Amino acid sequence: MVSEARVSDHPEKTLLLSGPTASGKTGLAIEQALKNGRTEIVNADSLLVYRALDIGTAKPTQGERQGVPHHLIDILNPDQEFTAAEFRTRALQAIQEIQHRGNRAIVVGGTGFYLKALLFGIWDAPKADPVLREELAQFATQHLFEELSLRDPVYAKRIGPNDRYRLTRAVELLRMTSKTPTEIESEQNTTPDSTMELKILDRPDEELESRIQTRTKQMIQEGIIEEYQRVQTQFGEVRPLLAVGYREVGRYLTNTLPEGRKVRPGLAGLEDEINLATRQLVKSQRTFFRNLQKRVNPTD
Repeated sequence: MVSEARVSDHPEKTLLLSGPTASGKTGLAIEQALKNGRTEIVNADSLLVYRALDIGTAKPTQGERQGVPHHLIDILNPDQEFTAAEFRTRALQAIQEIQHRGNRAIVVGGTGFYLKALLFGIWDAPKADPVLREELAQFATQHLFEELSLRDPVYAKRIGPNDRYRLTRAVELLRMTSKTPTEIESEQNTTPDSTMELKILDRPDEELESRIQTRTKQMIQEGIIEEYQRVQTQFGEVRPLLAVGYREVGRYLTNTLPEGRKVRPGLAGLEDEINLATRQLVKSQRTFFRNLQKRVNPTD
């Protein structure tokens, strides 16, 4: 676990600061940037790139962004796609520009696939097949997860059962190449970028659970339900509304109850569901980050 007193061991390198949801990455990064000066933050969270998604993403406030320059936040509308390859291109460009100004970049966010793209580059994998994509769209997310789990349980566990976009891509690769995503990944670059330093911030389970509960209460109080409705009205059923927090709001609004689990009525039930989904996300994030750290530092 990263020590908040000593975030970086190599100040000359670009720091990649990540960790599970609600671990305090954003606050720590801003604190370090203000303390050290001449530091700018590059976002590595797949939801913060979208405008209009503020409450459910715990996006840094305008005040926080005025105190420390932020990049790759509010750059797209929610109905626009943003891939890991596009993130890598734009993040590297932002880092280069920051360094040309004589400043240091800190890359902050919990989207592990973005960080992996920065450290190891992008897979040399075939492009999406529209016909196959249309076929896979007919299957439930659980079906895609089960299909991937049969062939590549390690990679399925890293993605988790709810990330439909990445599950679809993984199953697509299985069918197009007859190779598992893990096999394809093993054929790619295995040496991390030596100009970057990865640090993972985490907290003890009890402390993180308390932070998750506080964060969920705050999101509901600040209006995540209304935010969901605004985005849905303006942009339709877009992919970001399937993310943890927003997905549970959607089910709450349509009174869609989970199978095999009782839910308390009203906002109390919504709060329970967001807390549960966040804990599940944290579990999958921790697994991903452990594997990523092993690749970056295989001798540790």
